[in-house]
Amino acid sequence: MERLTEALVETLESNGRDRFVFDARQSGFAIRVTPSGTKIFTAQGYVNGRKRRVTVGYHPEVSVARARELALQALADMQRGNDPLVERKARVTAAKAREITVAQLADKWLADYVRPKLKPHTIRDYQQLLGQHILPALGQLSVAHINRDDVVRLHVAMAEIPRRANYAIATIRALLNFAIDLGLRPAGSNPARGIKNYREYKRERFLSETEIAKAADAITSAEQKGTIGPHGAAGLRLCLFTGARSGEITATEWTHVDWQRKLIRLPDSKTNEPRTIHLSEPALEVLRGLPRVSKYVIAGRTPGEAYQNLRRAWILAREHVGLQDVRLHDLRHSFASLAAGKGVSLQTIGRLLGHRDVQSTSRYSHLRADHVAAVNDELGASIAAAIAKGSPSPAKVVKLKRPRR
Repeated sequence: MERLTEALVETLESNGRDRFVFDARQSGFAIRVTPSGTKIFTAQGYVNGRKRRVTVGYHPEVSVARARELALQALADMQRGNDPLVERKARVTAAKAREITVAQLADKWLADYVRPKLKPHTIRDYQQLLGQHILPALGQLSVAHINRDDVVRLHVAMAEIPRRANYAIATIRALLNFAIDLGLRPAGSNPARGIKNYREYKRERFLSETEIAKAADAITSAEQKGTIGPHGAAGLRLCLFTGARSGEITATEWTHVDWQRKLIRLPDSKTNEPRTIHLSEPALEVLRGLPRVSKYVIAGRTPGEAYQNLRRAWILAREHVGLQDVRLHDLRHSFASLAAGKGVSLQTIGRLLGHRDVQSTSRYSHLRADHVAAVNDELGASIAAAIAKGSPSPAKVVKLKRPRR
């Protein structure tokens, strides 16, 4: 082992394989001569018991003296626990993040995570939101350089549609968490984190019994006029009679129908659990009247596929009776409100609707309270009537004449 000098390094030649010559003066400092004759200065040390070797320069571009200084710095970093292998990976990742755009990241996210693991409705929502709002605004930016201002600017631009704007922020947050998982951004660097949502005003429309009848008439009129087909009409009627979500109705296959027990048993649902939909006699009549042209009860136009958009079918149907402000989901609310008005417990309503927790059903508690108040009024009237009936008739007072003295 000799001290590395310019003169010594000049004389080193390749022996046909990697050759390391270590410096006698500085432990861990060496020069590597490759089979092709390239001369590379290295620093070799240990980090947490693991051997690490890092390149500090090439000869003759870097002198021996300068290479020794760089090696000392690298060895000191290793002694402090800084792993050059980890740092090199971080540099490579950072460079890669500067090259990949948000649009390219979105393609990978959809392919690797969203499409294989999420439900069809969620997939469509993500794709639509990315295509309409997120990618036009942010798609050309690099994953490394997108910042909070970029995300807030998009949120503000969508202020007129607050619910959708908030969902866009949640989607960007999920997308950039995926980037962090891939190592394309440092942990805790998600620029969509902590952005305050817009206040959302949830609109709940409960149909009266008269309006429920009008909704049924709307479906019949649309079917008779050919605005919607028989399967679309049947799907809407099942929404009306069961209170089920439209996605649950379109996902129903004939094998899921238990005719004897009068129910539909779905193996999966929005809550990621099996779902039981109870069938009343009117709902069973709807099923009996449908031709079996597909494995799906509500068959779509394409053979073997389910009906794609019951919401669109309802929009077409409601025009016939002037219920333009009624959404398809309002039929579900109305089913629950009708049950609450008839004194059905919130727990039972929750089971009918397929709610996983009682909070989801609590929105109908005020309707339940209205029923309690009505019952209380009836009881009060009954008690008052009982009191009136059971009380003795008031005594007849006869005024006596005072005798004369």
